[in-house]
Order: sequence, then C-alpha cells, then structure tokens
Amino acid sequence: MPRLFPPSEQMMPFVPSVRLFAPGEQLAPFVRSIMVLEGGQEGTRTLLPDPGITLGIAFRGSASQIQGRSERKLPSSAISGMGSIVRRIRASANGGNVLVTFKEAGAAQFFAEPLHEFLDTIQALDDLVPRADVDRLSSRIADSENATERSELVEQFLCARLRPREPDRIVAAAVRAIRAAHGSLRIGALAKSLHISQDAFEKRFRRTVGTSPKHLASIIRLRQVVDSYRPGMSLSRLSLDAGYCDQSHFHREFRAAVGSAPNRFFKSEEYY
Repeated sequence: MPRLFPPSEQMMPFVPSVRLFAPGEQLAPFVRSIMVLEGGQEGTRTLLPDPGITLGIAFRGSASQIQGRSERKLPSSAISGMGSIVRRIRASANGGNVLVTFKEAGAAQFFAEPLHEFLDTIQALDDLVPRADVDRLSSRIADSENATERSELVEQFLCARLRPREPDRIVAAAVRAIRAAHGSLRIGALAKSLHISQDAFEKRFRRTVGTSPKHLASIIRLRQVVDSYRPGMSLSRLSLDAGYCDQSHFHREFRAAVGSAPNRFFKSEEYY
C-alpha cells in the first residue's frame, strides 16, 4: 500500500482517495490487494521495485513513464513486470486507477506467458488478453459509481482468467523461504534444500515469479528498509535488521535500484 496517502473516503481534492480491498477467497492465494485510487493533482512519483507483478487499469486520466529526458505515454490497461530499478511515473490531475498487486508467484495463475519476459517493462494488457475483453472491462469500470463496484469488476475478470492448475510447489516453497529469511539466504543452498539443481530451479522461478530468486531477495530486503523507515530512524540499524551485511552493502544495493543515496532519497522523493 502507498506510504504517502492513508485510506480515506473524503480527502482534499488535490490528494488522491485510496481504497484498499482484500481479495475474495478464490483470489486470496494469488492476489495481495486490489487498490482503487481517485483524484489527486498532476505530479511525478517514484515507484520502488515491488516483490510482485501489478495489473493497472486507468478509468480516468492518463500517465506516462519518465526515462531520462524522454517521456512515454502508458497504456490505460497494463501489466507492470518486476522491476530492477525505480520507475518514475507522471500522472494527470484527477485520475482514477484500479491496481491489482499479485503475490510473488500469483500472476502465473492468470497469464500463460513466461513472466520474466516482462522484467523492467510495462506491457499493454491487450497484448496478453483479447482486446474485446479489456475494452469491456475498462468500459464497465469507468461507468461504475464507486470504488467497491470497480474492485468487484476486477475480481470477476480475474476469477474468469484463473487457470485450473496447481501452483508450482517448488517455487512456492522457495518464495516462503526467501520471505522467512527476509531475503538473506544463499540461492544455491536454497535449491539444494528443495532437491533441485540450481539452474533448473532458477529457470522455473524466473518463469513463474518474473525475476530471479536473488533479485526477489534483494527487493524484499530493500522494501523492508523503505517500508519501515520513518524520519529520524537509523538507516544503519534498519539495514542490519533487513539482513544487509553492513552499511556499504546496503548503500551499494540501494544506489543500484534507486539511483541515489538513501538519505537523499528519503528527503526528496515522493514514493510508493
């Protein structure tokens, strides 16, 4: 959930209203949350790497991705693959979006494509789903009167796409182990404990999760620091608690993913 804006039904017109919905029983094993954001002023925000693929459907307004000096308009309905670096997104004023955050291996139950192909990309949803289905969903969401209806429509869409097959048990066990260790474990040892060669393990993991197990572990460590941080807290203590070997290890990984030093980032960025 965004750290910037607390959930609220009625907020100032230039601050988005954020409604967070837990998925129903059928989707709960695969979907972390469904979020409906409405309103807000035009601006650029930083999206940190997240340990899961995201489905986004804009029912009002537009957004573009800023990459260096260029700016690319984003599809109104899109799949955002796992990212290795931050994304900077400029959103129009008074926008409206439904965002589905999948659990680490959750998106593989809804999309047949190897998910590592979407690493560091934002892909139009109608590249994966028939355009008629996407247009129908987008139209119904735009015509809905409230956030609850919009969340229910997305749930229905996902339930219809849920594939009747068992999740990959080895990948699921690996994700649990990485989570339990807060990202601080050796991938070779993890593969050995699962009785599979490291090469075969990493191929299955990338296809199902959308990135390598090592990269997922680094995202989980990074997010633990960012999500726990509050002004005045010791970054040194937070980074050690998150499993970084030392301060230089934390700074090196943080700069690689974010592009700036932690202290500077926390003082100057609006981020999710």
